[in-house]
Amino acid sequence: MNSSFHSVSRFSRFIMDLRIRTHCFTDLASSLLCIGAMKQQPPVTPEHLSRTIEAYFAERQAEILPSGEQTTDGKRLSWCGEVLEYLTEGLAERLAARGITFSKAFPGPFRLMDEDQLTDGRHVRRFWTVALDHGCPIARLCTIFFHRHDRVTLPQPPQVIAYPPDHPEPDTEKPA
Repeated sequence: MNSSFHSVSRFSRFIMDLRIRTHCFTDLASSLLCIGAMKQQPPVTPEHLSRTIEAYFAERQAEILPSGEQTTDGKRLSWCGEVLEYLTEGLAERLAARGITFSKAFPGPFRLMDEDQLTDGRHVRRFWTVALDHGCPIARLCTIFFHRHDRVTLPQPPQVIAYPPDHPEPDTEKPA
């Protein structure tokens, strides 16, 4: 009986040791996979982010018919604000899948002081927000939206200028 007790005891220790080694191997493998995944994704820089957003705008713009008043899936657009909404629709979700979020809903709050009217009838509106990578600020974004109030079509695509995250926020008293 004593000999069988020692056999069972040795066997139990063997199983316990095996479980510990397997657990350590699993933790190591998980860590290596995580490191490998991080290496595959390029670091998100302000410039990379602005190019990514502008490329998304171009994708969405390609879905708007030449008249500017309807999309390829039949959605009607009746003014320039709806065009901006259409261009930005889905962007936050796409970037969130990569850990990118915004401090304020993209493209940023609507402030009358951030719009200028040019002599040719075009209007230029600036929207500001901060982009976050897994909660850490990586860029202060200024989306420049060119439009006319007398047309649905945009005179030129929106531009996204990315500044370092510590770039001062535009003064709320003066136009940016």
